[in-house]
Amino acid sequence: MVNNFKKSTLYRVLTGVIALPVYFFVLWADYFNSFFILIGSLAVSLITLYEYYKLCDKGDDGKPFIIWGLAAGTAANILIYYFAFGSKIGFTYSSMFEARIVLAFIALFLSIILVIQLFGRSIKGGIYSLAVTVFGVIYIAFFFSHIIFMKALQNGFFYILIFNIVIMINDTAAYFGGSLFGRHKLNFAVSPNKSWEGYFSGLVFSVVAMIITNEIYSVFLKKNLFSLIECIIAGAFLSMLGHIGDLVESAIKRDAAKKDSGSFLPGHGGMWDVFDALIFSLPFFYYYLIIKGVS
Repeated sequence: MVNNFKKSTLYRVLTGVIALPVYFFVLWADYFNSFFILIGSLAVSLITLYEYYKLCDKGDDGKPFIIWGLAAGTAANILIYYFAFGSKIGFTYSSMFEARIVLAFIALFLSIILVIQLFGRSIKGGIYSLAVTVFGVIYIAFFFSHIIFMKALQNGFFYILIFNIVIMINDTAAYFGGSLFGRHKLNFAVSPNKSWEGYFSGLVFSVVAMIITNEIYSVFLKKNLFSLIECIIAGAFLSMLGHIGDLVESAIKRDAAKKDSGSFLPGHGGMWDVFDALIFSLPFFYYYLIIKGVS
């Protein structure tokens, strides 16, 4: 058991050493009108979406439209990149037509899978198959592709960086805080081992990480992105959202009787196991920045 633990830890460290620099390069790179952010968003959202669909496959009792779901996830990312960076690459659109493009995409996607269900599949499990497919596209592909919107903001990379740091610190601190000091369980059916000590460890370190990163921006880069009060509130809020994102994935894995969403990242499990908190939190943080007046 000890050897397995050491082996798993080694895999986690090696995967992090290799994957993190690639991930942050994708977030940072502005080449070709930030085309790398589209590639990165596609990679994360499509792999995660595929893992989700495999978890939800119940065979004859209902199974997702995997190919069409992945196609819709691809289209969703491209559509958001078009809205975020279209003007920079020569595409223009009227504000009145923006909603119609999104609605046309939704109508086309729903029509395709409805027709396939009606004429190509058994009625049994149809509602489940349709619902699971659509939910995956919206929750995973649309939610995560907000990282493209965030990249298009002024100082977009720095907002993405502080967001990632806070979420990652929250996850790490909650894990070690719960493992070392966890005595009082949260009593969540989807994740019975989580404790209040782990939750508050994540919350405190999230706030501290938000404050320190923001201060580094201010002192060394002369970028004043948030006030101290904003750091405290946003750090605590992101911690809460991160925990909810983790619970969402835990609920689906528990329903599917699986420990991990996949094995794409050795030592970590699947892509969703790594990005579960980020996926749920991204839209909230992005729209907070919009309300704040960042453009």
